Order: sequence, then structure tokens, then C-alpha cells
Amino acid sequence: MKQMIIYALTFMAVVLPTVFFGMLSNRTPGRRAGGEELPLLFRLIHPITDLMEAVGVGTLCRKLLPGYSQALQKKLSFAGVKLSVGSVCCAQIFLTLFCGVVACGVTALLVEPENRISIPIAGLIAALVGGSQPGILIGNLAQKRRLAILRAIPYSIDLIASAMRGGLDFSAAIRFYVKLGIAGPLTDEYSQMLREMELGVIRTVALQNMADRIQIKEFTSFAAAVALGTELGAPLTETMEIQGEEMRKARFALAECKAQRAPSLMLLPMALFILPAVFIIILTPVFLKMREAGVPLF
Repeated sequence: MKQMIIYALTFMAVVLPTVFFGMLSNRTPGRRAGGEELPLLFRLIHPITDLMEAVGVGTLCRKLLPGYSQALQKKLSFAGVKLSVGSVCCAQIFLTLFCGVVACGVTALLVEPENRISIPIAGLIAALVGGSQPGILIGNLAQKRRLAILRAIPYSIDLIASAMRGGLDFSAAIRFYVKLGIAGPLTDEYSQMLREMELGVIRTVALQNMADRIQIKEFTSFAAAVALGTELGAPLTETMEIQGEEMRKARFALAECKAQRAPSLMLLPMALFILPAVFIIILTPVFLKMREAGVPLF
């Protein structure tokens, strides 16, 4: 029994930091002194990460891991997080060391001398979990932003196409959509595309740049269709309306697919949590009766 309590406390020493950082990852982004949006987890540790980056830790990470740094930069840009690659690397290093040291210290206080082997194991698990939290947070933010853009794209294309039918050209229609003030990441992306076009970038290139930034298959197909229609001289308004309708159908099909998968996804939590409780409720009276009757149970 004593060993079971020790193992349970050790498990809690590893899991509690995970739960804590997971809760921080799901909190609404805060703001830094400069007005940049910053997730709460990074906001709490940014004095330490800024110090680490000032002494060159972030620069060293970028030089040692160029491929990882480039992939992380793309993920940060898509997630809309105003952080440098060096800051994220410093956060990963700090959380790895912090969680590992804390887990080792707590486990050392809880376990008996003969169970010291659990100290490095708990530290290693906590270090891996803590170091992975910044990447998980950025991935979650990127996924939320992607879903928000995916939901808004068909209706934005309809609005832009309607504005063009009203006599506006493509740039003016994009400007009209941006000035509507619809909050969301798609408006930010259209604003950036509009700035590129105002600087002299042609329409098809600006659309392709936006498609490369958001990495959404449906919008990439839309950009390719607009480029092909422009090259062939097809009416751009009709092309946009067709693409918007196709995106809407694809979104509804995806929603139906997810709804059909919901019952099968519920089987696992039912098997893990509901069925054991039902068996306990049903079998406990039987075991008690057998025990009163003197029937050997095991």
C-alpha cells in the first residue's frame, strides 16, 4: 500500500505540471508592453526567455537547427503569434529544464531510498512534457486560426464577387471587404494581400502569396482558378462565384463526415469511464452476497 501511494504521488508530480501548462495553453492570448498579442504561457515566462535570447541562446538554436527554425517560423506566421523563433526555442529549453528539475525534486521528497530509480524517470517525463508545451500551444493556435479562415472563406468570396458585380474591380472589392471590419484572421490576410497589391504586386501573385501563407487547400485551388481565368480571359466574377459554391459544398460535406464519426468517437470514453462504473454498480452487491455466504472470491 505504501508503494502504491508513493507511485501515485510520483505520477501526480509528473502530471500536474502537464495539466497546468495545458491550462495556460488554452487561455486567451494576452498583450505585451509593445501591444503585440502573446499567449499567456509565453507572457508568464517572457522575462526569462528574453534574458536567454539576449545572451545568445536563441541565435545559437537558429544556427544549430536551421531546418527546424524555418518550419517553426512558418508555423508562427500562420498561427499569428508575434514571437521570434529564438524566443520559442528559449521557452522550450527553459520549460524542459524547469519541469525536469521540479519533478525530480518533488519525486525525491516523496519516494523512499530504495525507489530512487523513479526520480530520473519522473524528471525525464516531465522534461519532455514541459518542453513540448510551446510547440503544442503554437500548433493549437495555428489550427484554430486555420478553422476560422476556412469557415470565412466561402462567404468572403461571395461578398467580393457581389462587390465586383456592383462595378468594383478586384482591388476595390478586396478593400471593400476589409473596410467592412469583419473581425477575424481572414480579414488580416486580405489586408496584407491588399498592401502587396498597392505596392505593385500583380493580382495573381498576391493571391498565390496569400495561399502560401495560410496553407489551405481550398484557397490554393481558388487562387489557381483565378490565375487560370485571368490568363484565359474568363469573367473573374463567375469564377469566384463557382469557387465559393464549391468551397461551401466541401465544408458541408466535411461537417457531415464529422457528424457521422461522432458515435464511433464516443465509444472510447464510454469503454474507459462509463462501462467500468456500470460493472462496479452491478457486481458489487453480488460480491458482497458471496462474501457473506463464505464463498471464496479469489
